[in-house]
Amino acid sequence: MNLEQFWKIIESSRRRFDSGRVDGNMQQQLEELRTLLSKLPPQEIIDFRDHLFAQMDAAYHWDLWGAAYIIAGGCSDDGFVDFRSWLISMGRRVFEDAVSNPESLLTVVDAPGIEDVFFEEFQYEPAQAYEELTEREFPPYAGHSPATPAGRKWSEDEGNLEQRFPRLWAKYRR
Repeated sequence: MNLEQFWKIIESSRRRFDSGRVDGNMQQQLEELRTLLSKLPPQEIIDFRDHLFAQMDAAYHWDLWGAAYIIAGGCSDDGFVDFRSWLISMGRRVFEDAVSNPESLLTVVDAPGIEDVFFEEFQYEPAQAYEELTEREFPPYAGHSPATPAGRKWSEDEGNLEQRFPRLWAKYRR
């Protein structure tokens, strides 16, 4: 599986087939993702997980963490994992826009149907699909995730989030 196929599966998991529109319902997306993954050979499910984790690593950036912190009114390290999982679940365009400009999330977070910006369960779906299909334990991830976020660190106490993300700050931190 290549990166294009990975993103195609994500996009397909977001579509409601009766209307063709993107749907923000997390439970429906999980069910659809499980259905799509269960049709793949086991190695492709592993490949999907590897792409998922690589994208999680690509989004491990102080700027995105700052945006998540502002939007959610706080964001722990575990919360930031779940935020990145949600960000990937939203599809390639939303993900890439947010990675390059976190304030692009202004048009996403409050869109109709968006339930939450934390989607912990999404990151576990490949393992569940693999284990249901093979009746074996999911192999461990062979990649290496960064120990610290990329970019320039921010501090809640120094007020630099307001300076870095004035539009997000104006909307969510009044």
